[in-house]
Amino acid sequence: MNTMRKDGKRRLFIVKIDLPALLAIFLFAGMIFLYLIPLFEKVMMDRKRDLIHEITSSAYSLLEHFQSMEESGQLETGEAKDLAISAISNIRYGEELKDYFWITDRHPRMIVHPYRPDLNGTDLTDFKDSAGKRVFVEFVRAVSATGESYVDYMWQWNDDSTRVVPKLSYVRLFEPWGWVIGTGIYIEDVKTEIRKLEMKALIITGLFGLVIFALLLAISRQSHTIEEKRSRAEEELRRSRELYRTLAEAATEGVIIWSSQGLQANKTLLSWAGLTEEELREKVLSEILISEETTLGDDPERIYGELNSRQYIRCTLRHRDGSLTDSHADLSRIEMGDQNAVLIVLRPVRGFTRETGFIPPARLFQRSSVGFFRLSLHKKARIINATEPVTELLGYKDLHELSQQGLDSFFADRAQLENLKQMVTEGRNISCNSVLLRRKDDTLVWALISVFIPESEDEERIIDGMVEPLTPSETADEMKVEGYGEFATVFISGAPVTTIMKPPLNCSGNTPLSMVVNQMKENDTTHAVVLNNEGEPMGTVDAVKIGFALAEGVSADSGAFRIMQSPAVFIRNDTTIAEARNAIGRSASGSLLVTGPDDRVEGMITNEDLIHASLMTPAVALHDIANAVSEKGLKNAWSKIRGSVTAMIAGKADPVTVSGVISSVADAICRRTVELCIMEAGEPPCRFAFIQTGSAGRREQSLLTDQDNAIIYEDPRGAQRLIAREYFMSLGDRVNEMLDMVGFHKCRGGNMAGNPRWCQPYSQWQTYFSDWVRIPGPSEILDVSIFFDFRFCYGDESLCRELREFVSSNLKTNDIYFHHMSAALKEFNPSQSLLTDNVTDMKRLIMPLTGVIRMYALKHGLDGLSTTERIMGLYKGNHISRDILLDALRAWTDLASIRFTRQTDCLVSGSEPDNQVDFRLAYASLRPFASRAVDTINNLMLKAGNDFHSGSL
Repeated sequence: MNTMRKDGKRRLFIVKIDLPALLAIFLFAGMIFLYLIPLFEKVMMDRKRDLIHEITSSAYSLLEHFQSMEESGQLETGEAKDLAISAISNIRYGEELKDYFWITDRHPRMIVHPYRPDLNGTDLTDFKDSAGKRVFVEFVRAVSATGESYVDYMWQWNDDSTRVVPKLSYVRLFEPWGWVIGTGIYIEDVKTEIRKLEMKALIITGLFGLVIFALLLAISRQSHTIEEKRSRAEEELRRSRELYRTLAEAATEGVIIWSSQGLQANKTLLSWAGLTEEELREKVLSEILISEETTLGDDPERIYGELNSRQYIRCTLRHRDGSLTDSHADLSRIEMGDQNAVLIVLRPVRGFTRETGFIPPARLFQRSSVGFFRLSLHKKARIINATEPVTELLGYKDLHELSQQGLDSFFADRAQLENLKQMVTEGRNISCNSVLLRRKDDTLVWALISVFIPESEDEERIIDGMVEPLTPSETADEMKVEGYGEFATVFISGAPVTTIMKPPLNCSGNTPLSMVVNQMKENDTTHAVVLNNEGEPMGTVDAVKIGFALAEGVSADSGAFRIMQSPAVFIRNDTTIAEARNAIGRSASGSLLVTGPDDRVEGMITNEDLIHASLMTPAVALHDIANAVSEKGLKNAWSKIRGSVTAMIAGKADPVTVSGVISSVADAICRRTVELCIMEAGEPPCRFAFIQTGSAGRREQSLLTDQDNAIIYEDPRGAQRLIAREYFMSLGDRVNEMLDMVGFHKCRGGNMAGNPRWCQPYSQWQTYFSDWVRIPGPSEILDVSIFFDFRFCYGDESLCRELREFVSSNLKTNDIYFHHMSAALKEFNPSQSLLTDNVTDMKRLIMPLTGVIRMYALKHGLDGLSTTERIMGLYKGNHISRDILLDALRAWTDLASIRFTRQTDCLVSGSEPDNQVDFRLAYASLRPFASRAVDTINNLMLKAGNDFHSGSL
């Protein structure tokens, strides 16, 4: 009987494995020989046809050329034809340059044949190939209908008259002279390539078959071994079912096994309920568990039949004294021998008892930046165990070296260490505290530390924790943003939480912890929301608690509800970041759920998000920029600062502050870019200054900013001129390319250092400004006006100062410049229709305002570069009235605010920022502000026209 069963299984294996594999081999071979090779042959023939068609067209053009020379009288008819015959007969092509053209007339008579000179001038009417076809007569007949055609026949192999093979020719009629020109391909060439392909296909198919045969042999030999192992595994599985009760006793959750034989429970559940095993057996399930979500009843077989999958419910555990505890229960099917039973795993809503287990399984919980550690507080506080990320973060080569150090050696701020010790002494767990750590090489790094205190009466206090770096490990000296950095954090704190929240990662209560961890890694988050059967949030889980739960021995297949923190803490989407910092203290899980007006969860904020928000300052961005080693690092810093600026604008930051933050970071990126490019190119051959112009020079850059820059280098002498020019031209071009990759688009007008016109020695820049000032051309004066806003960025600042002094001295007494400038700006006077007829370009709208203010500032020799600085300078110097001061400041602020509003709306919606504002639709509420600004600009332009056309102010 056993032998017959084995034979049946063997035949089954052949049908399931061997036959499909052999069929696959035959199908593979059939596809190659019956489809691919014929298709390849057809494609090759088509390509050969196209080849001779195109080549003949080229030769045909030669005939047209000589015929045209005949018609124009440049050549006599006979001379033109002789030259044409000579040119055509000398054409060779093909791999061995043996393919050729011939010419006959329509008689047919051979005009020229390169390889059969014996045919030249002969009558070909009766000329036949080896198959009896009148070849040349067929050529004439073929072109008579359409002027061109293909003809196949037999012909000698190139110049070998002893070898005759099939050939396909393309012939075309040259009507003016009555000539038939032709060339051909040998069918044998195609067949040779096909034979090579067939041989390769045969070898591949044979190798493929041998590999499959070897695999089939191995699979067949292993199949019986696998079947025997499977049978043993089934037997072991049946025995393992008897171990459910033993395993339940070791669990930290409450476990109930409910069958027709009654209730059984582990010691944990019995201690919670205050019952003995004998007392439990006398009770029914409904006496100790109460649930409003489902009717448990007293029939375990009914519940077993309804449990098609694991089920999560919220319930109440009734204690012996009648008190109740809110709990979560996980119901699933089990089999104990031949008996069906229901397994109920119970956990109180807030209960989570820790043991002293430690490192989570790496295969389930791999987060490269997060490290776990264990501290001993007995006598000398020190680290006694740690994962690799901890040793790397602190700069030690291994755990042994790390454990030799006292805990106080890792803290740069003694107060932070004392605060941590105080919280541990009080038995308070620590969640995501930011601390400044000192590495082995004395560099500093900001990190998040979480500490969990196990319940233990041992004399040696042991605590477990987690650490994650917040910033790059090496910190430079504190960098500041002049006049803006201290305000950035204030505005960010006042922004709504929607600017930093992330989409919530949702999971059901029954989702296995292993799957939750994988989803966290895929979504780059450390927290997840646990939903009930109705899809409503009932708690949260985080990566740290999962890690320690797995370390304690909790199964990776356990449902998320078993370790979740509940209830969750909710905040409205209009809550500020500062308010969220206060609210998160009420959340044991260190997270907040953000709800909209309809009370639906829109996002999630964690303690880490709030700490990162506090680090969304220009100083942090400048640090990242200073340590960047490629355009990728600079691009990341620029992306982060755009997020910071978005939060600042949402926190109602004024446009002066916003522009200042953007410009300071943009300057740092530009300086670092020049440094990196110099590292590539080598040291400069002489002193130079990289300057910012336009909006960058005025420190008025926005979230959509292109490049306006140039290079000034000292005047070289002799041979150094060419060396300096080539070096700085290459440097400017490379800087422009890298800045473009970072996110600062190239200037459409080419006003960049990579443009030869704007990469010049100091003397040429003097000439430029002298010409612009003394003999300005009205057509170009606006194009070059941005260079009057130049500002030093990198290099030798003295070159920049000297040029500024030169420009100021030339402008003091030259009224013609201001006359032409006011006339040029007049063409850009904005009208109110600009706001209602079309979409408004805010950059173009602001341009005449900055232009007229620049003009007044240059006239009076003011040092300020930004528009607002210039307006204030003009007022302090009594050059404008208080009313003009207020109107001009208000106009610039309103227009800049509208521009930033549009750009942040673009970023929030996931698109690139632009300057296109439609005051007719989405931004209609802002039209009055833009309208008031248009009136102010027109009044200023009118004043400038009067002042500068009269030659006085």
